Amino acid sequence: MKASGIFRNVTPSAKLALVNNQLGNPALKLNQGSSSEIWDYVKISTPGANQVLQFFANVNTKNKPFANIPQNQLSVGEALSVSYIAWTKITVKAGEITSFSPLCAIAGLQLATFNLLLDNSRIIKNNSLVRSNTNFSTVGSTGTNYLWYPDTNLVVPPQIPFVAELDVPANSDTVTTDEDTYYGCHIFGTGAILNLKSNV
Repeated sequence: MKASGIFRNVTPSAKLALVNNQLGNPALKLNQGSSSEIWDYVKISTPGANQVLQFFANVNTKNKPFANIPQNQLSVGEALSVSYIAWTKITVKAGEITSFSPLCAIAGLQLATFNLLLDNSRIIKNNSLVRSNTNFSTVGSTGTNYLWYPDTNLVVPPQIPFVAELDVPANSDTVTTDEDTYYGCHIFGTGAILNLKSNV
């Protein structure tokens, strides 16, 4: 067998099944395939300052639109193979979202670095947001792509806590009086959701 083919041609769905088989969860491959998205927004008390933010750590204290999951782990029968990540910024005034934009459009934030942790294991380590800039996108071909694409199909299994940690350098972000600033992390990918007909 040629070694060059070891990490190629594994679909996101196959990666979900492979990882969950290794974790002792072979029934997951019988679940319903889905397009999945999870997100979390963190309020920024001092826009422009050097700070470390943790996404998904406190989603249990938030409601939509600031988070769309009730805890920082996927439910039984659910899993997600990460296809891409969107880093975003919203501003909120009097309870209303007044703007929505890509985080890397702010000067300095392209050099923010992030880690993705499953429990205490890092599956993404010290990656910058540079490749989510339209000039450096590794996948997008339209010139307006602000998405961050991983090089492998990283899997978030069910019932394992996860956190996305963003180390933000000093930058040019500012805030307008009476507005609140939030940074967001949206994780998209091929997912699995519980299929009771196959698993009961």
